Amino acid sequence: MKALSKGVFCAAALCASFGSQAQENLTELMQQWLDIESQKGQLQLDWNTKKQQLEQTQSLLIVEKTELASLLKKADTDRSDVDERRIELSEKQSLLEQEQVAVRKQILQATAFCQKLLMRLPPPLQEQWQEKLLLLTQEGATDSEKLERILSLYQLVNEFDERIALNRGSMAIPSESGNTKNLLVTQMYLGVSQGWYVSDDGLHYGYGRADSSGWLWWHNESSSAELGRVLAAQDLLKLRDILQKPTTAKFIDLPVKVTSQKAES
Repeated sequence: MKALSKGVFCAAALCASFGSQAQENLTELMQQWLDIESQKGQLQLDWNTKKQQLEQTQSLLIVEKTELASLLKKADTDRSDVDERRIELSEKQSLLEQEQVAVRKQILQATAFCQKLLMRLPPPLQEQWQEKLLLLTQEGATDSEKLERILSLYQLVNEFDERIALNRGSMAIPSESGNTKNLLVTQMYLGVSQGWYVSDDGLHYGYGRADSSGWLWWHNESSSAELGRVLAAQDLLKLRDILQKPTTAKFIDLPVKVTSQKAES
């Protein structure tokens, strides 16, 4: 799939030769892609470092709490020494509890960030995240379990972002009467920021991407208006066939839209 993703961008590069404006769009797209990759790598690195620190702190807390309980149980030989030691241990336990509160605060902040990020993810990835996010608010879940679940959420994003994802399922699509109808479509995602869909008969198709309000879809002609280029259903059907049968791979030119970080914030 990585090779195929490179093929898609190579196709975009070939099309860029037909005009200076296309070249500028491709340069802007590549820069945005590099920025996303850089931010993703930095996020993963920062989280791995923070997770290791939190786990080490939690391990120390567990060991020290066990030691405190054992010492308190045995301290009955000398009443005066026991009283003095009890005060020291109480102060130490109070400090440990404060540190544990700090760990839980970090977990709450990470949970809030995940919940905020949820609606900006591609719909198939949203479904996976919703299932895993339940544990983060579940009573009785340990801090260690929550840390593991947060890491697994970021791993899902990283895996999804490194390939062209193919998803087959029902999708609510607006009709000419103003209502919506559910149709079986094929969705294709270029990482976590861009996507397209097409019905088997090619009558319904569209473009989607994430912005500050969440994941949005544009349908049929409105997708071309949003992209500033014609989005053809036949091109999407070709991409679907290639993803289903990689041996038939060939260059395809599909429009995407790159927005600045400032515009998205």
